[in-house]
Amino acid sequence: MAIKMMGRYEPGSKKERAHRVLKEFDVKVDHVYGVDTEGPGMEEITFTFGGRAQTAFVENGRVVHVMDGWDVLTPKAEPTRRGG
Repeated sequence: MAIKMMGRYEPGSKKERAHRVLKEFDVKVDHVYGVDTEGPGMEEITFTFGGRAQTAFVENGRVVHVMDGWDVLTPKAEPTRRGG
């Protein structure tokens, strides 16, 4: 019987691929918790580093934005800031 070690991903899984993409773009990551498709070519990756929850947005295989926290709006959905 195979034993799954904590912090490991299934070979070929979305989480394994997401971890690899984050590392490729020099984003520090301890563990990927989720990968959600946001639209054609756009993914939202929730992960942790140093005990902090973070979200990265990947468009066509490239990290385009990283934010602190989970359950955040996509960068394109953020309201326009005024006066600053």
